[in-house]
Amino acid sequence: MTTPAIIIGIVFILAMTTPVVTVAVGLEPNGKSNSYRQLLAALSFGAMESLMAFLGYLFGRWIAPMYGDALPYFVFAIMLIVAVKMIVHSMKVLKAKYLFSFTSFWGFLLLGVFAAVNTFMMGICGDGYLPFGYWYFLAVAVAGFLWAIKAVQKEYSPILMRASSFIEFSGAVFLIVIAILYLFTDLVRG
Repeated sequence: MTTPAIIIGIVFILAMTTPVVTVAVGLEPNGKSNSYRQLLAALSFGAMESLMAFLGYLFGRWIAPMYGDALPYFVFAIMLIVAVKMIVHSMKVLKAKYLFSFTSFWGFLLLGVFAAVNTFMMGICGDGYLPFGYWYFLAVAVAGFLWAIKAVQKEYSPILMRASSFIEFSGAVFLIVIAILYLFTDLVRG
């Protein structure tokens, strides 16, 4: 793997997991911090990112015969869909308060799934683009954990939500650039 492909792979993974920031920032309302709960939340988000990526990969292996030679175009389309979804989500975050409260483990699990939809969708394209091979699953877990641990440590504020919305929007822009590089150059595939 070339150095540009490694850098692009790292940026890709960080961009894919940015929705964790907006979800995790709204998780702890008004400074009710508990370091054990914050660590558990961050570990859960990281684990869910990895699990959803792996489930997407398995689903992608199952449907792989359907897209055949069109794999590069399929990967490009999925990257664009994920980027547009992230842009729309970041704009929604800007327009309203975005707090999540849950009273059960299942509610929190659903929140983790919601934050990990992007990694599931990109896992489907695993045969076309899986940076770092099978280490990708560990990398998205670590990235999801790091984004979440940083986000849950901050006290909720509208300014923080705008910042997290900007982070997700920036991740979407990076995904669009990487999608274009993937389709038209060999930099991404290394």
